[in-house]
Amino acid sequence: MDETRAIRLSPPVGRALLTWNGKQPPPPLAVPPAIEVERCGSGDQLLLHGENLAALAWLLANGYRQRINLIYIDPPFGSGIDRVRRVRLRGSGPARLVPVAEVEYCDTWNADAYLQFMYERLIALRDLLADDGCIYLHCDFRKAHHLRCLMDEVFGAERMLNEIIWFYPRGGDGERQFNRKHDTILLYARGDRWTFNYNEVLIPYTRRQLARFRQEDERGRYYWNVNPRGERVKTYLRKPGIGAYDVWTIPIEAALVRDLGYPTAKPLALLDRIIRASSRPGDLVLDCFAGSGTTAVAAQSLGRRWIACDVNTSAIQIASRRLRRAILECTSSSAGFSVWRIGDAAPAPRGDAHVRVTYHNDQITITVESYTNPLLADASQALPDWRCLVDEIVIDPRYDGAIFRPAIMDAPPRRSTLVRGAYTLALADVGPSLALKIVDAAGSEAFIVVPIR
Repeated sequence: MDETRAIRLSPPVGRALLTWNGKQPPPPLAVPPAIEVERCGSGDQLLLHGENLAALAWLLANGYRQRINLIYIDPPFGSGIDRVRRVRLRGSGPARLVPVAEVEYCDTWNADAYLQFMYERLIALRDLLADDGCIYLHCDFRKAHHLRCLMDEVFGAERMLNEIIWFYPRGGDGERQFNRKHDTILLYARGDRWTFNYNEVLIPYTRRQLARFRQEDERGRYYWNVNPRGERVKTYLRKPGIGAYDVWTIPIEAALVRDLGYPTAKPLALLDRIIRASSRPGDLVLDCFAGSGTTAVAAQSLGRRWIACDVNTSAIQIASRRLRRAILECTSSSAGFSVWRIGDAAPAPRGDAHVRVTYHNDQITITVESYTNPLLADASQALPDWRCLVDEIVIDPRYDGAIFRPAIMDAPPRRSTLVRGAYTLALADVGPSLALKIVDAAGSEAFIVVPIR
């Protein structure tokens, strides 16, 4: 892909302007270097590891301007909390949480810095969005009012389609105010036309509702003669349900959060509804605050193409794991994706592993005999099995020395299950070198290249 030195962004189009100390239009964006580090399958989806403004500049420089059909972003909420990673070890015993000193991601902001951060990214996202595309911005009570003003400025107030309320009736019970049990999702269009698949998100009639349509007219159409207010008005049965409302009750998937080990993972049902409503099969979906990768997983399952980006190494690991599972374990899927390292994105911390290779007739067996993570040295000594530390082992049996192409994946979805640790392959399926990547629960990795005799 060709790159240029800098990318200029279009000016905002709205008339209402929000001001803050230090507000300035985004300067031309420097296009960072990028390198492909992994490829799974044959598709053209992209998982970008890097700071997202740099990734957006790279996309703009490489042919994606006004090519994105749907954008969903779940940016920092300005919660004032810096999340320290809590490692949940594997095994069938009681759950064991181990604190790690490093901060997984920061959500403590100066108010002006937060607005400038979002302003620059929203302008870049607008330049990527197709003329008939839509953007969903996910936020909560802390910044929703500011972000709506920013969206009005960048996209135009007349492009605001919905303020969606996502209600999730679970969690703690506050006693000093009403319980805060909803997030806000702002939906804007880029232009004066957009995709909205009304029938895809209809609320089906209940049996009780359908039973009301008892009467039939001379053309064979069924209708309801009395509406809920008692008025005698013919209401015809024209469609199989009711149009979706802008208040969504979708529970948080506690089991998904626990098994993924990512505290802000969003329910698959939430992204499924957004993607069904505002895109068509084959459309391109972008999430540049990808987190655990739910947007990409939902897009792939619905036959959409996708691009996902995150600066957090653990987010890329978790998203990769979910997407690899969808591709390598589902033989009906022919989609694939590539992982690119954008700019100065830091690689994962290093773990250490000892691997034994044995040959028997026309087979080779790779056995992982031990794995250690220096960050978890104290916890490792008390573990009955090194596999309690490990989230996944993936193997490229024909490693070319440049791009890792996983063909074998051992990543149990439940944390009560351990990886196998030993893998037998036919020698005919193995190249001159085999590569093995081990990813642990703290986000460290061991990468081992095995020469094959």
